[in-house]
Amino acid sequence: MIIKIVFFIFLLVGLDGCRQKVKVAAADARHAKLPSRAVELRRTATGGYLLYRHGRRFRIQGGAGVQHFDQLRAAGGNSVRLYTTDYAGPLLDEAQRQGLTVMLGLWMQPERLGFDYYDIVAVRRQLAELRGQILRYRHHPALLMWCVGNEMDLGARNQKVYAAVNDVAELIHELDPDHPVTTDMVSSMPLIPALKRWAPAIDILSVNSFGGLITLPTDIRQRGWDGPYIVSEFGGRGYWDGETMMTPWKAPLEHSSTRRGTFMRERYQKTMVEDSSHCLGGYALYWGQKFERTPTWFSLFTSAGEATASVDELQRLWRGYYPPNRAPQLEQLTLGGRRDFEFPRLRPNVFYEASFRAHDPEGQPLSVRWEVWPELQPADSTKLALQEPLTGYISEAAGQRALVRAPARPGAYRLLLWVSDGHGGAATANIPFYCASQADQQPAELPN
Repeated sequence: MIIKIVFFIFLLVGLDGCRQKVKVAAADARHAKLPSRAVELRRTATGGYLLYRHGRRFRIQGGAGVQHFDQLRAAGGNSVRLYTTDYAGPLLDEAQRQGLTVMLGLWMQPERLGFDYYDIVAVRRQLAELRGQILRYRHHPALLMWCVGNEMDLGARNQKVYAAVNDVAELIHELDPDHPVTTDMVSSMPLIPALKRWAPAIDILSVNSFGGLITLPTDIRQRGWDGPYIVSEFGGRGYWDGETMMTPWKAPLEHSSTRRGTFMRERYQKTMVEDSSHCLGGYALYWGQKFERTPTWFSLFTSAGEATASVDELQRLWRGYYPPNRAPQLEQLTLGGRRDFEFPRLRPNVFYEASFRAHDPEGQPLSVRWEVWPELQPADSTKLALQEPLTGYISEAAGQRALVRAPARPGAYRLLLWVSDGHGGAATANIPFYCASQADQQPAELPN
């Protein structure tokens, strides 16, 4: 009898050990070479990571947006980032027609907007909704991977947020083992330790990074992440404090489209190219045209579909050469003889000369559009407000100059400039100014 009891105990211990080995093997499988998977993440012999799709190495050369998929492909892009499954069916189909893949977002309600992750019923309801989305799109041939939420760490220090992210990731691994899972963070990444602890089912970290992209490889490791990562958004400097120079009235200075293209290229080289052992690629924001702070801040295209210098620079990075028709190069914009970093202050209802310097690489004649816009308040920066240009403030526009009448109402405004080559290329720039009864003409130091 004693022998039987001992044998039974050893049998139980053996079975438990087998179960543990099965769990470890299942976890390791997400980073193993599994030819049956559509998309897989492999660890290299040197400790790096590579992404494979249908057995072939795949580096992400992407754009975040819902427009101009054909131009993304022409520039050498291979992937699109969609933030939600809204209209995902036709967008996935269009991506497939263009030979593009999709990082498909599963939208989770951010805690900063009032969602309570201690509310078990609400969390379960959200998970059930996401389950339906996973089942609907898991077999689409354009699907590359899933992105759980967007900047869920922004304003969220609640471990329940990351536990909910992990629940979604585990659900994806159960329902769709063919595609990896990521979630993205803001560029400061203070909560990487919380993500690692409470959401271990995440395969790849994604980071939205703009001005800080140049030091991201160092920053990401110092925060405690030594695994694979994706730059889920990148572009010119952002409009928030600490990212760009501000006027005394708290209006951010925006890059011209020409400067933004150079800025993007330099930082792309430092991260996506030089840290390719861990960085799997990235998505340029915004592949299309959108209003966020201004109509040009993140827009890589004009509303008419004209490509800016950022698109040219991305093609150079992805294909190794510029397109046959490059966007105009815009060198300088002034208002009343002052540039943006000199913070123009104008007298109400007085005319000032605006001028710029630009040239077209192909020598094509340029057409110009000037507009005066009221400045958004900082609290309204990201709202898709009913913002429209003011009328009647531009006169005598000819060549590379125009007369601008300062609005009679004191306050903050912005002069916007569009320059088009008539062949699908455009350049943009703007300069914030302030209307006041007493003009302050003190210049400021040129930013780096």
